[in-house]
Amino acid sequence: MPSAQLAPWTLAWFGAAMLCLLAALGLGLGGAVAPGDWARGGGLAAVHLFALGWLGLMMLGALVQFVPVLTAQPLARPGLALPALLLAVAGTLALASGFGVLEGQTRAQDLFLLAPVLLGLAIALVLAMILPPLWARTSLRLAEVRMVLLALLALAGLWASGSAMVLELSGLASLGFLPEGLPLHILFGLGGFLSLAAFGVSYKLFAMFLLAPDQGGRLRQVILLLAGLALAGLGAEAVGLALPPLALWALVLPLAAGLYLAEVARLWRRRRRPQAEGNMRWSRGALAYLALAASLALPALSQGGPWAEAAIFATLTGWLSLLTLAQMIKIISFLTWIQVFAPRIGRAPVPLVQDLSDPAATARGLALWAFGAGLGTVSLLLAWPPGLRLALLVLGLAALALLAEAVAIRRLSHLPAALRPAVLPPLILPAPPCDTEIRHDHTDNRPA
Repeated sequence: MPSAQLAPWTLAWFGAAMLCLLAALGLGLGGAVAPGDWARGGGLAAVHLFALGWLGLMMLGALVQFVPVLTAQPLARPGLALPALLLAVAGTLALASGFGVLEGQTRAQDLFLLAPVLLGLAIALVLAMILPPLWARTSLRLAEVRMVLLALLALAGLWASGSAMVLELSGLASLGFLPEGLPLHILFGLGGFLSLAAFGVSYKLFAMFLLAPDQGGRLRQVILLLAGLALAGLGAEAVGLALPPLALWALVLPLAAGLYLAEVARLWRRRRRPQAEGNMRWSRGALAYLALAASLALPALSQGGPWAEAAIFATLTGWLSLLTLAQMIKIISFLTWIQVFAPRIGRAPVPLVQDLSDPAATARGLALWAFGAGLGTVSLLLAWPPGLRLALLVLGLAALALLAEAVAIRRLSHLPAALRPAVLPPLILPAPPCDTEIRHDHTDNRPA
């Protein structure tokens, strides 16, 4: 990926997402969430800071960065990335604060109603950047591109269903969407937008990091067909059409997940890299959580309660977050290497991409996160509040450890002094277009 293809605001998206993650876990540790009690304002704020603020911002930022890689087409209107980020962050914070209306905070009403507008504008700006390359004739031939397009359709359903619930909770409309529409909203978000986008992006990332040939194939077409049928059924349910029950459509998504796991296993067997790197080894843990979440889908839909809570928690923390965190460290290393060292090739010694990170520190953080995700899933299944509180503490410690590692990568802290340049990129902001020198502590060791 040449430096010209780098989206300058990618790390700002990632940084904002990490702050939302810490805020969500902090609210949870403060008592905002408990097994069986998620309908209070604080609980809904924590959930949306996690699902929308953490995972949503990460996914949108990743799409802005990797759609050109998927499609071999440049972004349209890349200058919209910063306004989209600002609107997305503002919308997320407005929504989280707006849930205070459920606690009797009438002043939060305006923020609550403003949130869907801000989020809708942010989504529109992201779509203006990524839809033209995705919709190009050569791009549409790729199943992974069509998977991302399905994810964006699910994002539209997620926004529409969420906006309807905001109107109902604020008392401005009686649409009959609550509480029956809540499962639809969750399925649009977790099973639709986040998971399908992860499927599409991971095909490219896994093939790249495993050095595996990726020819697609019939299995991917079947997954695409199943996902499309499921989203069509969810959309029909949302507008009140008399079709097969929601549970039938919802169970198609776990089936698609099972086929996706089979396809990734085949990709793994065809890899040319004999020893997988840490980000890929821990991605296997995320895939195991996807299998767990899919297996919990049937009891979650039929019985609800603790089964549904455990399935959602396993999806959010185990499948989506563990995958995101594992790839995030590698991507930050990769982007930092391209920014700092790619222009120096042939002029001075340059390190390898893997030299920028500490594999042991990354593994400790990811292991801690995986343990916290498992503990939280079991605690919700058993309706055990102390276990959930401990799980949130473990997840918080893991997030802090991985954030510290991400900062260390950006500061090139793991490199020997002789390889550290005197010019470093800003932590999350784009480098200035002209003089980008930022003096490091080791300026005396600047390479010639």
